Amino acid sequence: MTEPAGASNPDAVRPKGFPLRAGDRAGWSIFDSDVAYPIAVLLRSALDHNRRTMRSFCLRNGVDLAPHGKTTMSPELFRMQIDDGVWAITAATTWQAKVMRECGIPRVLIANEVVSPGEIEWLAAARDDGFDVMCYIDSLYGVAVFDEVLGRLQPHRRFPVLVEMGVPGGRAGVRTIDEGLAVSAAAASSAHLALTGVAGFEGILGAQGDRSALQVVDAFLDHMVDLACEVARRGWFEPRPDLILTAGGSSYFDRVVARFCTAELGQPYRVVIRSGCYLTHDDGSVHRTSPMGETGRTGHPEHLIPAIEVWGTVLSRPEPARAIVGVGRRDISFDGTLPVVKKVRRKGEAMVEAAPPMRTAALNDQHAFIDLEEETPLAVGDLVGFGISHPCTTFDKWRAIPIVERDYRVVSVARTLF
Repeated sequence: MTEPAGASNPDAVRPKGFPLRAGDRAGWSIFDSDVAYPIAVLLRSALDHNRRTMRSFCLRNGVDLAPHGKTTMSPELFRMQIDDGVWAITAATTWQAKVMRECGIPRVLIANEVVSPGEIEWLAAARDDGFDVMCYIDSLYGVAVFDEVLGRLQPHRRFPVLVEMGVPGGRAGVRTIDEGLAVSAAAASSAHLALTGVAGFEGILGAQGDRSALQVVDAFLDHMVDLACEVARRGWFEPRPDLILTAGGSSYFDRVVARFCTAELGQPYRVVIRSGCYLTHDDGSVHRTSPMGETGRTGHPEHLIPAIEVWGTVLSRPEPARAIVGVGRRDISFDGTLPVVKKVRRKGEAMVEAAPPMRTAALNDQHAFIDLEEETPLAVGDLVGFGISHPCTTFDKWRAIPIVERDYRVVSVARTLF
């Protein structure tokens, strides 16, 4: 009995959503008869639009972009962003930074603390080998563990770190300016570290009491600037060559630009925003909160458009007002809002049309529960295209995502390396 190809070589197994027949052929369509649904796709025209839109925003405001690579973890999409002139790619972990280096990314900002000695050893060696990498610190221990490891290794260059400002009840980061100054002082006195800037993440913030979300975000950004100004006044920064102020997820990067670009640090500095979702945008939570989404806040007629869809087959119409589609939690994000039913391609038809009114009521592992009117013409075998909410947790469900033209013919593939 012949051993199946995938038994000894998992990489030989064709990615989910790709045609069942062996062999890759150019120009296949996601609607070909041998495509096994569900399938996620990226719309090339939307990707190109979003790339142009964000590049224009950054150039107009004199800021740099270090998009969060954890959103896609895709070498092909990283390359698009590098081609667009991004300053760096952002990582969340040392492992992600290593993957990015292996994908040819020259500069990575780890937007997180690194406190494991083995990881610090790898970072120091990679940096000595020419990899431009940096990370955050938020504690005296974090400074001490770097000092211990780097003191033993004696790397050729100081390792660049940014002190992270956080919020009460939030993630990592110092909570007060006094704490930030204590950590900054320790980093500045280290023989092995270069204190390069101040960082934070405002994306988790929302309305508090009688203060709107924007007011809460602005207050946090003021706090970051106050810390940066005091560190600069004390002469503790060691730009390499840039002093960096960085924040900006996908929801409030306009506020980051407005506040950071007017900071008075007494020396040149670089503003770096880190939106990861701009490239694909979405039809849910990002669209509602982005300054280039549902309600524009940039003062210019510019908007991002959704570039990612997930398609599945209507498997059952078990009740008059209920349809079951073969797309579930293993295929599409569900931590923001539930998927949005956007498009339909009826069996036997070539045209993709806007979906009639219907909504996703629930998701199981492999099934979407769709509520619709009894008279809505949706039949078993029809295809449904969903918009998603929160790109990060859709990308991580796919090993490869076809990039398609408007007619859904595949022009290239974005691999993922989660």
